[in-house]
Amino acid sequence: MGFLDHTTNNVIIDAVLTERGRELLSKNDGSFVITNFSFGDDEVDYSNIVKYGLQMGKEKIEKNTPIFEAQTNENLALKYNNISLNNNTLRILFIPYLKKHGTLATTPIELSFSDSTKFYKEFQVLSTLSNSSGQSAIDSNLRDDRFEMKINNLILKRYNDSGTEVADYLDLDENNIATYRMTSTLANANTFEGFALDGRYLLTAQIGLSFTTPTIGLTTFERFGKIANGSYVIDTQIELVGMSSGSRMIIPVKILGPTV
Repeated sequence: MGFLDHTTNNVIIDAVLTERGRELLSKNDGSFVITNFSFGDDEVDYSNIVKYGLQMGKEKIEKNTPIFEAQTNENLALKYNNISLNNNTLRILFIPYLKKHGTLATTPIELSFSDSTKFYKEFQVLSTLSNSSGQSAIDSNLRDDRFEMKINNLILKRYNDSGTEVADYLDLDENNIATYRMTSTLANANTFEGFALDGRYLLTAQIGLSFTTPTIGLTTFERFGKIANGSYVIDTQIELVGMSSGSRMIIPVKILGPTV
């Protein structure tokens, strides 16, 4: 849903279904039921408040912000969705953000093509605060005990701790973007980053390649890849979203393929 600019005093709302929504509606079997919705402020540049101060910054946002029209691609819409809190008097000083943690803290994640049936790596993401001054805990409303992960299902696969491919994705859209919903574990406050902060959650996941037919192979590299230094290379990504805080992270993935 978005707003249409008719350069008048009238507020006109443009409500559309996403591509995935139209696909589900077309089944015409009664299974398409809207149960909840979200609002977002993707177009708002809040750095104006930091740059010009609260009052002038708010005026610049109100007067100069272009209003997005409705976006039908669900993978592009609502990158910055608004958060609902149980207590409307609650004052949140800092919003959690996601950071890579552990042995694969550097980006991008690199995976190498081989003749094996599968190849995967583990990565970890920590939900934390950029500034813990004056706070000893992440508010319970914002604790990310669940995450959504989106990957290109034609290229990447999700694996469990035992190395078995996980196929039970929450959704697979017409662009072959698979969405998984995963639970995270409460991180020990004294384990990470040298200061105590309660309420941080750690997500551990395995991502990789499957070389068994009809998954990734030479034709996949020819379709999605580029040639660099005499070999195929595919650049793709993992998108993670904290279900409580709405924090979002894009993790680049580089797949090193066969020689040309």
